[in-house]
Amino acid sequence: MNGLMERFYRFSEIIMKIALFQILWFVFSLCGLFILGIMPATIGLYTVIRKWLMGNEDNRSLVKVYWSTFQKEFWKANALGFALFSISFLLYLNFSLIKFTEGIFHISLLVGVCTLSILFIILLIYFFPVYVHFNLKKWTQYFTMSLLIGISFPFHTIAMLFGIVAIYMLFMWIPGLIPFFSVSMFALLFMWMALKVFKKMQDHMKVNCEITEGYSNKAIPSKNITNEV
Repeated sequence: MNGLMERFYRFSEIIMKIALFQILWFVFSLCGLFILGIMPATIGLYTVIRKWLMGNEDNRSLVKVYWSTFQKEFWKANALGFALFSISFLLYLNFSLIKFTEGIFHISLLVGVCTLSILFIILLIYFFPVYVHFNLKKWTQYFTMSLLIGISFPFHTIAMLFGIVAIYMLFMWIPGLIPFFSVSMFALLFMWMALKVFKKMQDHMKVNCEITEGYSNKAIPSKNITNEV
């Protein structure tokens, strides 16, 4: 009986934590009037979820990390958000042009745009986990690395896609959950799966480096902002 109550208490804690993350995301997005607030708020969300999954359970500490991340990453996050928006807008324009084409050109354009759209979805799934986990020198590397990881680990990527469908169906079944869990649930899914991928990457790198001249912890540096408490 005590074990059952303990599991129920733990489950309730997890639900409350996810709801807290959703509230924080909304509040910080509002701080930037949404247009300028969504990207830094989302990066803050992934940062605290990462720290939580890695063992930090202190709510006060997580809120402090969220605030410091939001401030530190505000302008860079918005610049990256503008780049992502530009890519999505170009894809939308190409989809709009498809209806004005015919014949082989229509088929070629359709296949090309659909392929690029799938790659863009993969990039979006991994972008935020990669950004908060790795400290890369060039901002373009976050795009290329996100895409390469998603392609290199197809089973994890497919599992994420199934997870998206499952969460979507849950929200369609119980729409009242959307205001409290929508963004944070998807972020939790992506970050949780991405950490498993990153662990596999580190393990493979460790084995390869041991075979050659030894393993270096600097092979994939962690993001500095995630070390703040």
